[in-house]
Amino acid sequence: MRLSRLASKKIFSALTAVLLGLFLLFPAGGSNSTLTSLPNAEASFFSNDLELFEEVIGLVGDKYVYAPDYKKMFMASIDKMIRALADENISLENESTGQSISTFDKNIRHTLGYNRESALETFKKAYYFLLEKSEGKLSKKKLEIAAVTGLMDSLDPYSKYMNADSFNKSMRDTEGSYGGLGMIVTMKDNRLYVVKTIKNSPAQRVGIQPDDIFEKVNGTNIEKIQISELADKLRGQPGTEVTVTLYRPSEKKKYSHTLNREIISIETVEYQTLKNKVGSIKITSFSKQTNDQLKEALTKAKRDKVKGFILDLRDNPGGLLEQSVKIASHFLYRNRLVVYTQGREQTDRDEYRAQYQNSLHSMPVVILINQYSASAAEIVAGALRDSGKALIIGENSYGKGTVQTIFRTSNGSGIRLTTSKYYTPSGTDITSQGIVPEIHIMKDRIPKNSTGASEQANIKFLQSGPASTIKLKETQINEFIVKNHSAVLKTPDPTLAFAKILIENVSIANKKKTLEKARDLAANIHY
Repeated sequence: MRLSRLASKKIFSALTAVLLGLFLLFPAGGSNSTLTSLPNAEASFFSNDLELFEEVIGLVGDKYVYAPDYKKMFMASIDKMIRALADENISLENESTGQSISTFDKNIRHTLGYNRESALETFKKAYYFLLEKSEGKLSKKKLEIAAVTGLMDSLDPYSKYMNADSFNKSMRDTEGSYGGLGMIVTMKDNRLYVVKTIKNSPAQRVGIQPDDIFEKVNGTNIEKIQISELADKLRGQPGTEVTVTLYRPSEKKKYSHTLNREIISIETVEYQTLKNKVGSIKITSFSKQTNDQLKEALTKAKRDKVKGFILDLRDNPGGLLEQSVKIASHFLYRNRLVVYTQGREQTDRDEYRAQYQNSLHSMPVVILINQYSASAAEIVAGALRDSGKALIIGENSYGKGTVQTIFRTSNGSGIRLTTSKYYTPSGTDITSQGIVPEIHIMKDRIPKNSTGASEQANIKFLQSGPASTIKLKETQINEFIVKNHSAVLKTPDPTLAFAKILIENVSIANKKKTLEKARDLAANIHY
């Protein structure tokens, strides 16, 4: 899932014809050289060659959150074009003074600078040279698409090029249902993990489990693709088949499943009133329906006269920015800052504030997060933490602090571009380490393996977070609950159980007082 503000814009770049960056052609392996003419880059001036590429360059130059590194972008584009040609006789090498494209009979050296116009002119020469070398195997359009893809992939993990089909899918409003398999997926360390399966979905029925790692879809390796690309492969018309291959780390085994796509209904809010009038709200993602579903949950909570809330954002990969603002608004004073975004320019700042007059700002809240809580989930957690009312329990969150905007290009395709970063009300950039909980809970109930991973995790856990962080282990909490609160929960979830005990013992929305109570409990747990 992504944190995004959808936009539809057309930006047309002016073509430039700057005579810079000349190529020198040398016979491969020879020292005596003769200059050979290249296809004229200025040939595109009166045509639509590279129109899309220049349009994308314009968008990146104007809208990207960071100052564009044109040298890096053009180098990535040339590399991608060469890879697209899949010709073993063509290779690219980086040199101290520039790059060289080697063919079976020539070596072409070129230098790319940081100036957009001059680097573009040099890139055009490489484009036409490679187009000539393709000998019709790759069309102008396909070679240009390769260049655009390489450029976008060089920016950051969340910026990408989308063909017309992918763009149209991204632009559709989330309606609460789709043809798919029923899985929530996240990316961690460049690998695609299953976060959870949806109840009674095809994925759940075949036994796909959280933490399973995607390896193939329909026999094709998907190791280096983004979440959105995986979604495109998994979704489709109901009744059609898709085969997935996943690796299960806990068993060190691979599993392949052939599943029929079905209409998957998305319920993003799960609510229950726990014993002693504690309201448990689990939000699985932030879709178009999330706020409406939360309103229904809060109506039930009011009926049940709950005294406080557990807001469970564990395994929540994020979603729509505006939905995260609405969700946070239910627990904050009206007009309190929820989040602000900052673009490249100092003036490019947008603030988002709490919207509701009759909120639940006086009720205590404990928020649960883990390493898969990302994006919009982090916005909610950061806003309530910074307000001084909510205590955070669990693990460091994912750390996705960027906003993506979708732009339409003139040929009907589009790009997803990182256009700003978001900050919590206190000005915290969570990209590097995520939201850090006041109470850090380690999952130490996982069986130890032969690699010593559990021991390493323990060391990392004890060293993590600020000195003020309360550090507990699931086994410690579980022992305490069994001994003192045996009937807290019907399901064994130590983190949720600890949060419930906290809410039972506080009466106002004050993080400091809740933390004091947490320290008292922790002292009893450390026995």
